[in-house]
Amino acid sequence: MAVSPFFRSQKDRAPAGAAMSGPEAEHRVVQVIVEAIMDHRVAPGARLIERELAIASGASRSAIRNGLMRLAHAGLVELSPNKGASIAMCSPDEARQIFDARIVIETAAVKKLAGTIGEGELERLRAFVEDEREAYERGRMEDARHLSRRFHVLLAEMAGNDVLTGVIRDLINRQPLLSWSRPETEPRFCGNHAHSEIVEAIASRDGERAAHLNMEHLRALERELGAERAAAMQELRSAQAADGPDGNARQADESPVVD
Repeated sequence: MAVSPFFRSQKDRAPAGAAMSGPEAEHRVVQVIVEAIMDHRVAPGARLIERELAIASGASRSAIRNGLMRLAHAGLVELSPNKGASIAMCSPDEARQIFDARIVIETAAVKKLAGTIGEGELERLRAFVEDEREAYERGRMEDARHLSRRFHVLLAEMAGNDVLTGVIRDLINRQPLLSWSRPETEPRFCGNHAHSEIVEAIASRDGERAAHLNMEHLRALERELGAERAAAMQELRSAQAADGPDGNARQADESPVVD
């Protein structure tokens, strides 16, 4: 059996004695899948196998289904009566809508933050951007990707609007669905320089410039993810053509999560 994308080692499995049902178990299901998506260990369209989720989360069948319903509501999972559950796939139009929404929401957050930020928060932002830069320079791609996404959530948190922060976090969680790059792939797009410029604009109390820089940054990211997606789809078509009719053998041998 192929290695499951939902755990990389024994330590990734649920702790002994953990509840198999209820909110705690459902949260573990959500966490296992979200982490796999964010780390690019599972591709858009991939079917979710109940046995793998049960082993990784230590959750019962009902907890798994409830967790999947929460993820479906967030747009991360698709549920089908005939095909079961799978990682959601975003069309180019959905990708555009996601980035349009991010720009509108983050513009409001950045402008507010530029008018209210204190010296302590500014130092924290600068230190955060430096940690991000170091992660990219040292080739710690998983950490670098995480910090790049976390930067935008941090801005919203500092702006002091919990509702906007939650919406931004949900939109960012869908970002890996826009691209099919593998976890070991070194990203061609690095937003660290743009993040640094945004922070300095905020430090200058120039909310308009900070918002404009953030918009340009997000549009550049949107274009890069679109290019990655196109390249990955071409690679997938080539692999499927080479594999022939047996290319999906693993999924045919496993039981998907079904309604």
